[in-house]
Amino acid sequence: MVIFGATGDLTHRKPVPAIYNTARDGDLPAGVQILGFARRDKSDGEFRAGLEELNRKVSRTGHDEAIWSSFVGNIHYHRSEFGDADGYQRLAERLDEIDRERGGKGNRLFYIASAPEFFDDILDHLKTAGLNECRKGCWSRVIVEKPFGTDLATAQHLNEVVSRTFDSYSKKEIRTI
Repeated sequence: MVIFGATGDLTHRKPVPAIYNTARDGDLPAGVQILGFARRDKSDGEFRAGLEELNRKVSRTGHDEAIWSSFVGNIHYHRSEFGDADGYQRLAERLDEIDRERGGKGNRLFYIASAPEFFDDILDHLKTAGLNECRKGCWSRVIVEKPFGTDLATAQHLNEVVSRTFDSYSKKEIRTI
């Protein structure tokens, strides 16, 4: 799972605690890897420490050190700007490296937790880097965090960009929650 906007408040308060709680509940599949994508200069360790600090404050189930210790090793960080095409090529290489090291098969889930003005760039760069393409027997999906556009026209535009990027899906498979 790649989270775009990984150093932002939304990531710290929503997807990471939710994934942690899923692990705590015993429902997170073994081997799930999380890679944060953001522009700040951080190491994996610095990124993990920041997530732990906030998880201690916002997790609905509290923070269990044993669960966190087994979970945190699956969290990684990738520094890049949303508009940097080379950063997406490096991302593809990093995902392949993580798969080789951890026995992954190539499934990809992209969670866009950035400001809406970056949605188009991120989706277009995912396609250009080939990250929208599925390997045989695998899947590639995208989640776009709200707000999904600012009005009907911008929401329809975003649906079109998602359709263009992940063109193996029909319109009915693109849904907002």
